[in-house]
Amino acid sequence: MTNQFNRNYHTHCYLCKHAKGTIEEYVLEAIQKGFKAIGFSDHAPMKFLQHRSLRMDEQDYPIYLKELKQAIVKYYEYILIYKSLEIEYFDNLHNRYEKLLDELDYLILGQHYILDEGKLKSVYKIKTLKELTIYKTTIIKAMRTKYFKILAHPDIFLINQGELKKEIIDLCKEIILVAKQENVLLEINANGYRKKKHEENGKLYNVYPREEFWRLVKELNAKAIISADAHHPKHLTDEAIYQAQKLSIDLSIEVEEELVLD
Repeated sequence: MTNQFNRNYHTHCYLCKHAKGTIEEYVLEAIQKGFKAIGFSDHAPMKFLQHRSLRMDEQDYPIYLKELKQAIVKYYEYILIYKSLEIEYFDNLHNRYEKLLDELDYLILGQHYILDEGKLKSVYKIKTLKELTIYKTTIIKAMRTKYFKILAHPDIFLINQGELKKEIIDLCKEIILVAKQENVLLEINANGYRKKKHEENGKLYNVYPREEFWRLVKELNAKAIISADAHHPKHLTDEAIYQAQKLSIDLSIEVEEELVLD
């Protein structure tokens, strides 16, 4: 299969503490591989999540912006470089999102936590229909704010599910339909292929992408984008990208190659 993947809008660097590679190292790798654009989207610093997950510190955010600006100036003749963050949505942070959008080119919605009765819970641990519904409701609220261009790994909430029951399929459809209405791109996240599969009732499942979800994306004619979710420069063109492409081709999903910014 020919690799047409030459733009990546979901890229992490050393500042998030769980990725390797500087911004310049990613840019040089992208140029070498013939990329037309690269968007950096490190995990946004959020003090109340700092003790729960590895992410950028508040004091590192100015460094992030400075290094991005330096790369944009240095390599503008060779590649388009975009400034972004991957960030969770919470109802009380509207001023934060609006301020970030004044500084950045776009935001990626990456919901790694839900609020259940006032308590934070990782999406990697949600299992019940109630928890899955909270994720769905949160994601829909977020997309309707129009702050976000891409919904990262939208199927991540299925991570502990085996065969999907009708009520879970219905939650997936709600997310997909609102993404379609709000013109938010659903991300086929290649990083899921780099992770170990999980087992339910003797059957192995990808943590994500979940094929059942993406069949619904095709059925409902929503738009998607393939992202490396790169945590190392080599992830820009590794085998996981080919697997993500194969999924989109096998299911005939409409994939956007370029992110349109207002």
